[in-house]
Amino acid sequence: MTAPVVLSHRGTPEPSSEIQRRLAAVHPRLFLRFVEVFDAHWALCMRWEEHDRRYAEMQQQTIDPERAFDIIGYLPMDCSVDTAPSYIERALRQYPVEEVRRVADFVQGFNATAPVAAAIEQAMAEVLDAPVAKKRGRPSKAS
Repeated sequence: MTAPVVLSHRGTPEPSSEIQRRLAAVHPRLFLRFVEVFDAHWALCMRWEEHDRRYAEMQQQTIDPERAFDIIGYLPMDCSVDTAPSYIERALRQYPVEEVRRVADFVQGFNATAPVAAAIEQAMAEVLDAPVAKKRGRPSKAS
């Protein structure tokens, strides 16, 4: 099931508050942002750390604080809350910064212990326990 896209008072898409909340729980500097150029995807962003050299430029107001983040991946705009973790984990694994990889490890651990893992196990059990259909037609000749 795809997630409905909510528009702000300016008419721009707003990301799911549930996905935003979950991102912040994984890491406080992660968030989604609508970037007009990528109209079918959310930009998965990470705010700069205080010890990042660019952070000082933001404090000196040479860089707009609204742009004090890196885009580290993308999430389809119609992505549901249930499918978002796998997209986010993949984006974090592909981003070449060690800190982001540590966050990806945390996401993978969370996914393994979350209700998602239980649902996957239940679905696998149902498939494995289902009766196997017999093949129809003539038996093949043995040589």
